Amino acid sequence: MLGWLVLLLGLLLQLWLKDHNAAWAVFFYGMPKPCLLALSALLACWPKMSHKRKLPARVVSICLALWWLSTSWCMPERLSSFSQNAPSAEPLTILYWNLCRPNGLDQEMVDLVKQTQPDLAVFVEAGNAGSVLTKYSEMLPDYRPELMQRGIMRLSRIKTASERSGVVPRMAAYAQFDLAGRGPDFPVIVADIFPHAFHSRKPQIDSVFAQTFKRPDAIVIGDFNTPLESVHLSQFRQHFTEAFEVAGLGFKETWPCGLPLLSIDHIWVGPDWQVIKADKFWRLTGSDHAALLVTVQRKPKIP
Repeated sequence: MLGWLVLLLGLLLQLWLKDHNAAWAVFFYGMPKPCLLALSALLACWPKMSHKRKLPARVVSICLALWWLSTSWCMPERLSSFSQNAPSAEPLTILYWNLCRPNGLDQEMVDLVKQTQPDLAVFVEAGNAGSVLTKYSEMLPDYRPELMQRGIMRLSRIKTASERSGVVPRMAAYAQFDLAGRGPDFPVIVADIFPHAFHSRKPQIDSVFAQTFKRPDAIVIGDFNTPLESVHLSQFRQHFTEAFEVAGLGFKETWPCGLPLLSIDHIWVGPDWQVIKADKFWRLTGSDHAALLVTVQRKPKIP
């Protein structure tokens, strides 16, 4: 009976309640669809239940599995033809990763940057990276490493036009900088949302997206500690596209430790950008978060 009550609560949260209320949010984040699927599968094979009582649990398990796969498994959308026909629109490759506060130099990060060769790499929870910035410069000579607000770090081989950073409500941090060299200067906002158990994350998320000033060429990156199913993100979908959802292949979830439970790491791009490709990398010895690598390209201006 307890198992069925928990399963019912989880279904209500996923279908309706979600994280509208801070009190509900704790359970909404803690009972994603894969956990509900595991619970229904456990009920379906519970040894003390009769075969007749196991049947509803099996039906629920099948429905949950299909629902989860339909909402979590991503397939790349068809690429617009302009990307091949507009040679002036130079692609931009961005790497993002939560480093989980390494103690000193992060060799896994260095190896991933060397492997993927992004134009821009941004990281949150970079630990005491300030003490090893010189070492990063030596190991990655094509990049200029910079440590910004509250453990946010940037490695770029693109010129930075301007920079600012700050703290938003409930301890979240952000860094905003403009990049030059891919057409007109455009803003990039890197965020690290704090997962407070008793306060809504909406004020933090709203504050981060406010740094874009609704510019259509803005790119927002970071650890949102909020799954993509959150109601707090729905309003921004009118103006931004989450890169992995439209161009990635596989489960969109990025945490924890290779398990597809929560999609809390995001790369959002404004309507001026076309997402060409999105990849996800797991380096479990370096972080319990997946790294994201996306390639974007400016859309041509319509005369």
